[in-house]
Formats: sequence, structure tokens, C-alpha cells
Amino acid sequence: MTPASLRGWRLVHRWTSLICSANLLILCVTGLILVFHHEIQHLMGEDLDSSYTEGQARLPLQSLVDIAQKADPALVPKLLSFDPEDKAVNYIYLGQPEERGFDLGRWVVLNGFTGANQMLKQPEETLVGFLLKLHVDLFTGFAGQMFVGVMGLLFVVSTVSGLVVYGPFMKKLAFGILRFGRGTRIGNIDLHNLFGVATLVWAFVVGLTGAILSFSPLITGYWQKTELAAMTARHPEPMTGPAVSIDRVAAAGLAAFPGKDLAFIAYPGNEYAGSRHFSVVVRGHTELTQRLLSVALVDAETGVVAEAAGTPWYMTVLMLSGPFHFGDYGGLPLQIIWALFTIVTGVVTVTGFVVWLKRPRARSASDRNASGAKLGSKA
Repeated sequence: MTPASLRGWRLVHRWTSLICSANLLILCVTGLILVFHHEIQHLMGEDLDSSYTEGQARLPLQSLVDIAQKADPALVPKLLSFDPEDKAVNYIYLGQPEERGFDLGRWVVLNGFTGANQMLKQPEETLVGFLLKLHVDLFTGFAGQMFVGVMGLLFVVSTVSGLVVYGPFMKKLAFGILRFGRGTRIGNIDLHNLFGVATLVWAFVVGLTGAILSFSPLITGYWQKTELAAMTARHPEPMTGPAVSIDRVAAAGLAAFPGKDLAFIAYPGNEYAGSRHFSVVVRGHTELTQRLLSVALVDAETGVVAEAAGTPWYMTVLMLSGPFHFGDYGGLPLQIIWALFTIVTGVVTVTGFVVWLKRPRARSASDRNASGAKLGSKA
């Protein structure tokens, strides 16, 4: 590598790191706590009611929808979602009759076995919800989420450029050397380099998946306007009669994908379905296949599957980014590993910033002239 290209890589590493450092520290602190979000919710008594007896049958889906509508009869069901980690928990969104999005209505949480209606608190009202909101969008909505995504991409560039700079810098030094005896700045440089290269792969994966998740509204919106819109456009017939029951729709969707579980069912007329068709979205059972979705369009009047398909590659990448980012698929041991790596990444960020603050200052022209004059007088 030429000296000029190495200087260029150093500039890239320096400025991408500095620009994203403040946001990265926020993500490290909030992410460290969110790794244990299940445990925190349990300690604070925020677990949803998922009690049922062994062998107890689930209530019909239509019964759950009817119970939810009693909470606000003026609203209509728009979406029925199923918790992948707790089969007793069901989320039902009730919206305005003409609403296509999910902004004007309310969510109702029900126990699928008992029908118990549970209060879903606003994110800001719980510790986990508050931290997740801060982690995802800094409490600034869509713009904040896009900002966090850009910071994530800068962090990825910082990680890659750091690896490029690390090789030439460490060529004549032993791996893992910590020279604190030569001053604070040298010691921080060594600590920054050691922890940085030790967490390189983890930081790259978590940074990249975090950026992908931040851009999820754009990715999901693209899928809705292309693949999903094309599916519904191939079946443009308007509704002329009443809709079949949601239980019949669910059965038809599951029959199209044997061995799958329900992920969610979108009612006709919202942004996840057509004007005449329900969208039945299913997933697998394992930690991996739970993230692989397929969708069936079910005719609302006949209960017959009109078309079924998998989701495109970019949606699969988006869905698989979740477990790799949060580290919530391997139990407590993996959570602890994720927490340790998060702490080390925070140390890398802080030591890098300290190294930059304590950098040698370039002398101004007046300082150089004064030094020259002083040497001349001594001569």
C-alpha cells in the first residue's frame, strides 16, 4: 500500500468513526440493556398474560376478533398477528374503516386461549419500550430511524477502514501489545487497536444488520409496492358480498403451506392486502425458518387461495437481520456474549475519541516563525 492510499484510508477511518461515535455510544448503552429485555420485562412485571392449561383448545380467531372489537365498536379489524415466542399472545389492530395504514387506530392484546384482554402500554411508558424507541429512532420517528441507519453504514465503513489501517500500523509490533508506560495516548491507541480487531467480525455483522433494520420501512414499502402489489393486481375483482370468517381464511392459508405457522393475517383494504383478498403470512418453526415468510392471497368471499408465493431475497435478508443484530436466539449464554462484545465496542469508541482529542496539534505559521526567530537569536 502506498503512503498516499494509507493516508486516505486513515482519513476515512477517522472521520467515519468521529461522525458516528456519539450515536454509537447511545446504541451501545441502550443495546447492552435491550439484550436482556425479556428478563427486564419479567422483573418489572410487564409480561403479557400467556397462561393456559395443558391440552386447552385455542379460541376461534373470530371470537378473539369479536372480543377485541368490544373495546372500541367504532373501529374494524385490520390485522391479526401471532407472537412467535408465545403462542398464547395475539395482537389485533383495530382501525378506521377506510384506513390503509396503522396510525389512526389501536392495538388490542388477547390471550388466545382465554380471551383475556390485556392493556398494551405505549413504548414510552415502559423501560424496555423507552430504550427501544431511543435505540431505533431517537424519538424522532421515520427521520430518526433513517439517521440511525446512515450512522450504521458509517460504522460499517469505519470497521472496514480500521482493518485496512490496522495491518500496516501493527506490522512491526507484537499482537496485543499495550504500551501504557509510554503515555496515555499510546496506551489508548494500543487498547483501541486490540479491542477493535478482537471485535471486528461481530461489529461488522451487528453494524450492517442494524443498518438494514433501520431501513426496514423502505425495504418493506418497496416489497408492498412491487411484489405484493403485483400479486393483488392479478386479482382485481371487487367484493360483491360478505367476507368469510377469519378462521376459514387462516385454514386456507395454512393449507397452502403445510407445516407452517401463522405469522399474521391482513384484512382486505389495508397496505398488506388487496381490496378483495386477505393476506395470510406464514413462517416456519425453527429459529431460522421463523424468519422466512411466505404469503397466500385468500379470496374474502370464497375462502379460496388465489395465489401463494414466498417473499423476495431482500425481505429474507431483512428478516434474518433481526436475530444476528439482537443475539436473542441462543438463550442466556449468547446474550452474555452479546453484552460483552457491546461493552468492548463502547470501549473502542471511547478510546478512539480520546486518541483523536489528544492528537499532536499542527503548529501554525506564526508559531513556526517565532521558533525560527528564537533559534536565530540563539545562534
